[in-house]
Amino acid sequence: MRLRPRSLTASSLLLLGASALALGAGCSSASPGPGAPDYGGVAGSSGGAPTGSSSGSTGGSSGGSSGGGSGSSGGGSSSGTSSSSSGSGSGSSSSSGGGADAGSMTIGSGSWTDGQAITSSVTIGAGATVTIDPAATVNVASGVTITVLGTLTASSATMHAKLTGTSWAGIVVGSGGTLQLVGVDLVSPTTAIDVQMGAVAAEYDDGTISAATSPFTIEAGGALTTKHATVTGTLGSSTVAGSLTASYLDYDSNGHAGITTTALAAQLSVEDSTLHGSGPVADFLVSAGGAAKFHVAYTNISNVHCGFHFDTVSEFDVSYSNIDGNAWGFMLYGSGGAGPFTVTYSNMYSNTSYDYEVQGTNSPITFDHDYSAGTSNPGNAVTVTNAQTAMVTGAGPR
Repeated sequence: MRLRPRSLTASSLLLLGASALALGAGCSSASPGPGAPDYGGVAGSSGGAPTGSSSGSTGGSSGGSSGGGSGSSGGGSSSGTSSSSSGSGSGSSSSSGGGADAGSMTIGSGSWTDGQAITSSVTIGAGATVTIDPAATVNVASGVTITVLGTLTASSATMHAKLTGTSWAGIVVGSGGTLQLVGVDLVSPTTAIDVQMGAVAAEYDDGTISAATSPFTIEAGGALTTKHATVTGTLGSSTVAGSLTASYLDYDSNGHAGITTTALAAQLSVEDSTLHGSGPVADFLVSAGGAAKFHVAYTNISNVHCGFHFDTVSEFDVSYSNIDGNAWGFMLYGSGGAGPFTVTYSNMYSNTSYDYEVQGTNSPITFDHDYSAGTSNPGNAVTVTNAQTAMVTGAGPR
């Protein structure tokens, strides 16, 4: 007989760290002047002039890091008391410790089955494994955090499982933790997945994240891989201070900044993906607090304010991508460092202001074998080679 963690009763709800954000706030169809970068659609989106300066820049993310040590994103919402539920019996449980929330109950190995209720914050202890059953709907109470210091796993690609609730605080993968979710939908969390420094591994595949204030928060030293995931109905930006590797990602930014890097060491890799918004408002791929590298290939970016907004980035390569139907394709406002900086075999068209525009201080940037149907402002940084007179074939998801 399999055991599963008990339902827990909280004595108080977590205070939510972010609120829903108004569409289009701070966006404009005119070029931002000095000192006024426009990541668009997000309260507090300013930060750093469009000259390559990254001081104080946050890129307009309200979803932000859950913060603190392992499992700290939820705050102390639970009194540590528990009440039984049908089929309960969690192996072992104790008051929180080992880096978990002060108010979180630590649980041992078991399964979460259909109808499971998690009513206060829980920590999967080091060495413990919790498995979410295929097709299970697990109901999570408002403000509740699931902190992973052991392993949280699911294999539900053909029969999706679901973690659902109203403004539950999401999943935190702490130091020593492993997240391996396949086919698990996350409905209405604040920060859906927060990966912290020291996490062993974090992977989220074949699932849908809906109505999240921050779909992904990758803290400094953390790393997340995602394949065939969908992000929809977002209420804020994803932030990356560590590393995010995404393939076959379908991400609707819903009028908010899409994915924002917030640290000089951040690395972002996106391939075979579709990134889009709800109109020419809010920038999608943004280096705000800096980034070590952006790699984007075989990807479509459409219906946002700008596909790329680089304030500070040490290296980028974009290839075989379509950047269309935006206000700007590229805002090149700070491509400093050794590089290289390249855009190759890509199509830019139907962008109402500029396919690409250069402002501020940039290292040499090369556009090679690209098709550009609109206006550009290359400044003295961009070199164009082998310009194409017809659309590049083979661009976009494979």
